[in-house]
Amino acid sequence: MLIRLFHSHSFTIRPLPPFHFDGTFHKPSHFPNKLQLDRWEPGKYWQSLWLGKKLYGLKIVDRGATAKPALRVTVYTNTAIKSDEIKRLKREIAWRFELDTDLKEFNRLAKKDKRFFPIFKKWIGMRNASQYTLYELLVIAIVLQNATVRRSQQMLDALLAKFGTHMFFDRKEFWAIWLPAALQRASEQTLRNLKIGYRAKFFKRLSKDFSDGKIDEHRLRGLSKKDAKEELMHLYGVGPETARILLFEAFHHVDTFDHVAPWQGKIYSRLFYGKKAVAASQIRKDILKRYGTYSMLAVHYIWEDVFWRRKNEHIEWLEREIRL
Repeated sequence: MLIRLFHSHSFTIRPLPPFHFDGTFHKPSHFPNKLQLDRWEPGKYWQSLWLGKKLYGLKIVDRGATAKPALRVTVYTNTAIKSDEIKRLKREIAWRFELDTDLKEFNRLAKKDKRFFPIFKKWIGMRNASQYTLYELLVIAIVLQNATVRRSQQMLDALLAKFGTHMFFDRKEFWAIWLPAALQRASEQTLRNLKIGYRAKFFKRLSKDFSDGKIDEHRLRGLSKKDAKEELMHLYGVGPETARILLFEAFHHVDTFDHVAPWQGKIYSRLFYGKKAVAASQIRKDILKRYGTYSMLAVHYIWEDVFWRRKNEHIEWLEREIRL
């Protein structure tokens, strides 16, 4: 069933400068979904968003400049929007897209890197943003496990068609990932019938953890990196590497360059050394020495830059490594 969101309310948010709209709201390296969870056009961005148990549609438009940023946000719902909802939405949007993050120290450090400063300068003001909740990020992580991107898309599409919410706002259609309780109620066999294999067990246990309140995402936002990691690892199926990724993606800890996966190492070798293969220990040592507590953010800039280039040019070595 298609849910139409006709009620709307607009307001302005002013991110801390400098700010790069397109670099923040569009990450070409991220999982490309077919049943759209979000949509980006230059200077414009749309997405579905759960806040508690209420579903919203967001449209965010660039109305400023790098040095004086401003965002025009329009919120769509199927009921009237109250003033306290607007306050909560502003806080949530600011958190997910790091709109209040001060990048002065990182930009100062970037200027010292003669080789990569042109990249840092091009994307100055770009944030490490994630439009998803912690639960939604874990859903995507599970469908990406041991699968090609095409296979992962098929699994997520099947799950969305069965459990997701199909919505219409601003003359466009989107999908929203289900709330945890929806999968907690479903049988494991129902999930396996969607051809997701062993992941059915992971989804059931993970959804139960969230439905039972075993983890509170908003409380984790205020914890130290160490404490947040310990709590994340209490979740079923979350090990040290998944926790590390979540600390960066969901909680914006920019000093989490603690591990280099083999497939990442091949791309890092090309980006940082111009070689096919460099030892992961060497990559990690060099990145930490050069960027310190901003190691993961610096890598993020350089990583996203090559995927932005891929949108307009064929990069043979990159195509071989990502194997869509």
